[in-house]
Amino acid sequence: MPSAEMNPSGMFMITNNFLNKHTLASRWGYHTFGYGFDITFWERLEIGYVMALFDGKRHPNPSPRDMLMVNQDRHFAAKILVLKEEEFDITWLPALAIGVSDPVSGYGGGGSYIDGSVSTEANGFFNRMYAVVTKHFPTSFGVVAAHAGYQYNLRMDPRYNGPCAAVSWNPIWLEREWLSTQLVAEYDARTFNMGLFLTFWRHFDVMFDLQALKWASFGIRYKVILKSVD
Repeated sequence: MPSAEMNPSGMFMITNNFLNKHTLASRWGYHTFGYGFDITFWERLEIGYVMALFDGKRHPNPSPRDMLMVNQDRHFAAKILVLKEEEFDITWLPALAIGVSDPVSGYGGGGSYIDGSVSTEANGFFNRMYAVVTKHFPTSFGVVAAHAGYQYNLRMDPRYNGPCAAVSWNPIWLEREWLSTQLVAEYDARTFNMGLFLTFWRHFDVMFDLQALKWASFGIRYKVILKSVD
């Protein structure tokens, strides 16, 4: 599920993921890979571009071109931080963010999922809209964060339409100068999931996700702050 946490201004990330078929629309029906990039501006706006590979060999009558994994689904994502945590010196105030993923489709003449002008079975496989709040709580055993929100989309496959919630924890005894660890438990409006995030030397993330507590996806990410975009 999304959170209202934002990266520092100028943060640029390149991500590569193995995606379990159970986390995807049934259009795949097989495990695949995704990759993309993400950049944050002013600690308020995050924009990403993501690709997920199709395997042409699985077409009913594959052409010679289909024998290579040459096609891919492409989509944009964006998140806006409406309120920062404890903004206006209100100590109890959580961060609030709104976002959208895969908002438009070129299927059947095109259209937007936001205004409902596109088929609910079009190729916006990663479409969703959401609002979410996040609040951090420093403790003697590490920082704990609570996240809660609502996800919505017009698709039938996969269907995200309902409340979502998560708890993340950075255990203090696993913190090192070169290592940061985060554990996550969440309900994403469809399934209960668990995740593990390891950050090495502040630039490399290793990510592991257990969807519905049984389907594994994982990835690696490189991140760096580009001062020129601040």
